[in-house]
Amino acid sequence: MTLKTGRRETLSRDWLSKTLAGVIGGFGLAIASSGLLACLTPGALDEQNKFQVAMWLVPPVWIGVMSGSFMFRTGLRAWGWLGGANIAGFAVLAVTRHFFTR
Repeated sequence: MTLKTGRRETLSRDWLSKTLAGVIGGFGLAIASSGLLACLTPGALDEQNKFQVAMWLVPPVWIGVMSGSFMFRTGLRAWGWLGGANIAGFAVLAVTRHFFTR
């Protein structure tokens, strides 16, 4: 139910921009989180199915970020926040790999 305010408001405002931000930004965040899991857990990547867990972490994180991208007010804000989150995520991954990799 919508209120009549004289302006036509739709739920699909900036939906293409938000969708692309969620797909591209979400994939980057999912890859960064998978890399962080692989770097921060003990053992080599092939120990105790660690590779499988890191690989299967990507879809839930990606879908969660894609879904959350529609909560932004505009597509530009979605791109800005998800872009910043990707920069921060990959920076943390780079620092983690530098200090915690053998």
